[in-house]
Amino acid sequence: MKLYRHALPFLCAAAAAASCGSGVERAPLLVDAVLAEPTAGSTPAPPASPAPDAPGAPREAAPGEHRFCGWLHEFLGDPASTELGYDTFAAHAEAFDVVHPKWWRVASPTTFENHPRGRSAPFGGFHDRRVLDATTAGGGRTRLVPLVAAVDRPDVAAVHAMIHDPALRAQHVAGLVAIAVKNGYDGLDVDYEHLSSVLGPGETVEAERAAFSAFVDELARALHARGKTLSLAVPAVASARGVYDYEALSASADHVHVMGYDYHWGGGSHAGPVAPLGWLERTVAYIGGIDGGARRERFLLGLPNYGLVGPEAAEGGGAVVGCEPLSKCRELAGDGYETSTEHMGRCAEDGGERFAAGRAPNRVLASGEHVFFEDLESLEEKVIAARQGGLGGVTYWSIGGEPGGAAFFSMIERHFPR
Repeated sequence: MKLYRHALPFLCAAAAAASCGSGVERAPLLVDAVLAEPTAGSTPAPPASPAPDAPGAPREAAPGEHRFCGWLHEFLGDPASTELGYDTFAAHAEAFDVVHPKWWRVASPTTFENHPRGRSAPFGGFHDRRVLDATTAGGGRTRLVPLVAAVDRPDVAAVHAMIHDPALRAQHVAGLVAIAVKNGYDGLDVDYEHLSSVLGPGETVEAERAAFSAFVDELARALHARGKTLSLAVPAVASARGVYDYEALSASADHVHVMGYDYHWGGGSHAGPVAPLGWLERTVAYIGGIDGGARRERFLLGLPNYGLVGPEAAEGGGAVVGCEPLSKCRELAGDGYETSTEHMGRCAEDGGERFAAGRAPNRVLASGEHVFFEDLESLEEKVIAARQGGLGGVTYWSIGGEPGGAAFFSMIERHFPR
């Protein structure tokens, strides 16, 4: 899913506060190891299948098995965009191998909810017939692997507590397996973010990395034992220094979605390219070195279907906000926008490394704000980088309002054919 960044100490030109890159990770139904009763728009769960006698080993991903997928989510306060996402999926369901609707989140170390914190109504689109009818639940080819998220600080803190406590971890794993089995999902997509941001005194990134990797291995084995898959959403990194150890995680999970966006992010000090090409190419190259390149096909590159609007310079003042989906950015920019920028020459990661922007659609608006976004050609540039790097495919946040409309799906098919 889209990353929600916490403030991190990076340097961009002479700015004291930055929103440029990172060498580490970015950023009323209660389920307690059981599933909630069906609600309006939901479907009853089929009977659970019997578990095998022994835990399952990580499955080898077949070529093309998971080459193209995308996330669905509720646009809070924007029901029209939520509907656009679900309608777009229904219209193009055959193009997707897998779909990941955001239907669940962590509520405590051992419980899960299907609604936003502080609200009793389920997430918009929860068990929507447009998804159920077009996936394996309704006899379709597209696999249904919903997203379980921990993004807000209370949810992240719950995950942190869970992964360091064997008893809590066992209950958490059992709860996730129950959600997948009792709902008849094909698997789960786990997106637990910002774990380094909740470390307490004396706690280390190294210990967090080991605990999270052990949790993923335990969850993968439990899901595989029930015939379910596990995919992960992780930040784009180029080393194992942070919490998310690509080598360990890809040894356990079936697929790893690399969130290749939020080099600049909403709420940062200034706007700039969300997914500069050189930064993504560095991550793709790092993946190519894992296990001698043998695991590249387990990784999918995540693309942004959104942009940013705000001041280009930190000292310019003003808020940096997202424009999502890209169709909204395109409306703001109009025709005749620029496709290159010198911004990345002034914007470095901690340590001074700079990256080529690649094709970077942008425009200065009448308000003086700058909009940075993606068009079909800039997204294709990133898809080509994933293909040339030997990755298994691409995913994106989120479905609906894609640049080019149907041409977007044709472009994906050209580079990652079924």
